[in-house]
Amino acid sequence: MKKLDLTNFKKAILSFKEMLDRHQRENFEDDAVRDSCIQRFEYCYDYSKKILKRYLKSIADDPMEIDNESLENLIRDAYTKGLTKHSWDVWDEYRDNRNKTSHGYDQEIAIAIVEQLPAFYSEIEFLLEALISKDET
Repeated sequence: MKKLDLTNFKKAILSFKEMLDRHQRENFEDDAVRDSCIQRFEYCYDYSKKILKRYLKSIADDPMEIDNESLENLIRDAYTKGLTKHSWDVWDEYRDNRNKTSHGYDQEIAIAIVEQLPAFYSEIEFLLEALISKDET
């Protein structure tokens, strides 16, 4: 199995965390910081799907099968392998949030989504640590 390069994923997660922390320090009042949190969420969400798929392909008997799998099945597979904290029920919410943020701007939706971002951060931090652990074995 080829070792995954997690450098950019780590950087993306760190950048996301920095904005979440700043948003909290500023008492959730800075719209630009909130919008930056959402943008970094979108990037981290997309990146987490790609890195997860890359890992699953690297351990699959037939990597082409992974290309044909739905996101739902990929997340369920990742969960059974201990790569994610939660299975599809929670990741489906992340996907819904990602879709809501990319199809127009609504301040009320943005505020509601930002409140859920610490849970997503925890999820991708878990994913990163799991991938590092799997890569070391």
